Amino acid sequence: MKRTLYFILFSVGLLMFSGEAKAQQTLREPLSDSQKSDDGVLVAYPNPTRDFIIVKAKNPMLKVKSVTFYSIIGTQVSETMVNMNTAEIRLDKLKPGKYLMKYTLSDNTQKVTQVVKQQ
Repeated sequence: MKRTLYFILFSVGLLMFSGEAKAQQTLREPLSDSQKSDDGVLVAYPNPTRDFIIVKAKNPMLKVKSVTFYSIIGTQVSETMVNMNTAEIRLDKLKPGKYLMKYTLSDNTQKVTQVVKQQ
């Protein structure tokens, strides 16, 4: 009887925990596809953004090695070493405007996408 009770309490606790984790994860999901920058290799959202951008390699076997931001005239303004599949990059120190985001994956794929930083 005690084992059954412990099992039920453990199961309910586990379900409650996984529900909380999922709710926290969905808070950072973009509201629509128009807020995503998806080039087939990497997803970056929200775009446009205010304080942060989340980058995620679409292939779970790959890691994002680094993300570098350039002003629209080509001046490097920020570089972040990531070494994870998914990461949140703070952008609160960048001024509002358009930036080019260059990323490098663990297989040395490099691509550039545009990111808009809002006030």
